[in-house]
Amino acid sequence: MANAAPRYGQKCPQGHAMDPNWVTCPYCEHSDSSGGRRTNVGEAPQRGQRRETRVMTPAVEPYASGYVGEGETRRILGILVTYDPWFPAGKIFPVREGKTFIGSGDISSEAFHRSCDVQIPEDRRMSGEHALILCRQGTYEIIDQMSSNGTFLDGRMLRANESTETPNYAKIQTGATVWTFIQIAPPREPVTPSLPKEAVRDPGPEPVRDETIIR
Repeated sequence: MANAAPRYGQKCPQGHAMDPNWVTCPYCEHSDSSGGRRTNVGEAPQRGQRRETRVMTPAVEPYASGYVGEGETRRILGILVTYDPWFPAGKIFPVREGKTFIGSGDISSEAFHRSCDVQIPEDRRMSGEHALILCRQGTYEIIDQMSSNGTFLDGRMLRANESTETPNYAKIQTGATVWTFIQIAPPREPVTPSLPKEAVRDPGPEPVRDETIIR
């Protein structure tokens, strides 16, 4: 009810019941003798003053796997291309250095669960964590993560939890999704673009220095 008195028995100077969190009486708008001064942290609140609460932001620990989400910095060493019904125009997913998980949901094999790097929730035959592509030291391997419907490499079903070398342009099937895997070799050294000759200006002859000695 709008006119119901607060549960607390404190009163303003005019005698109205006051909640201890109120600065001003809602009935007569009378402030207490402190003038509405806020309480410092650690100081006991006085009658008629609003309690001040400090909200601390908890520290967020990064994933133990090193996954950094949208700020991903690992190099792209390959791509997965599919043209299945849910992507009629085609879809490309990056395969990065280290681990790239394929599935329809979250990764359950890591300490901190997160979404698969290549996630296809539309594929009902794909397990939540279906397969893993591992890129390290110039090698490419694929591992079936004990999926329900298996992982196929060039038409051959892989054994669960066994690493198999993945050649360039290999055909991979996870659930009902068929992929073409393409390897990408990043440049070993940064490439510095060269300017066309017409863009290089001739500085002209070097100016003659006047070496006359003035006495």
